[in-house]
Amino acid sequence: MAPKKAIVTKVGEEKELKAVVLADSFDDLFQPLALNKPRCLLPLCNVPMIEYTLEFLAASGVAETIIICKSHAEKLQAYIRQSKWRRSSTPMK
Repeated sequence: MAPKKAIVTKVGEEKELKAVVLADSFDDLFQPLALNKPRCLLPLCNVPMIEYTLEFLAASGVAETIIICKSHAEKLQAYIRQSKWRRSSTPMK
C-alpha cells in the first residue's frame, strides 16, 4: 500500500515525501530508438514513459521529484517545461 501524503515523525510534525527518478540508462539496449531522445521520452501507448512514473509518484503522495538524466537532458527539460507538471496546480514541484 502506498504511503500517505506526509509521514508523521513526531506529534504534529510532518515530512513531505520526495523522490529521485533515474531517467537515464548507461547502456545501449535501445540505441536505434534512443539516438535522438532519452529513453524516458519514448512512447508507451502514445504517452512518454516518464509520464507514467510521475503519475504514479503523484498518486502515492510524493510532493517533490528530482529527475536525473545525462544524455539528451535538454530534451527532457524541454518536455517537462511544456508538460502539466510545470503548472502551479500540479500536486508535485
